Amino acid sequence: MRLYDEIFKNADGFSFSRCTVVPGGGGYFEGVKSVGDFSPEKVVVCFPHGNVAVEGKGLSIKKYYDGDLQLSGQISRLYVEDLQTGGEEI
Repeated sequence: MRLYDEIFKNADGFSFSRCTVVPGGGGYFEGVKSVGDFSPEKVVVCFPHGNVAVEGKGLSIKKYYDGDLQLSGQISRLYVEDLQTGGEEI
């Protein structure tokens, strides 16, 4: 995906393969290493170089296989988790 390569070519220290969020309808993440915290209000998606927190309502893991994660529910916020600063919204 050349578009993603272009967007993230100047990213400092953190990038992940791909993330697609459908307003009111969940999201799809590629390049996922594991899932950290999980609740209906927050899911921490772990990538090789950092974590992304997904917040919303009614979140559930619809599918997780071979680095691909599909979430269902209403996503309202995504941010890069940083234990020192508390996170940087994306």
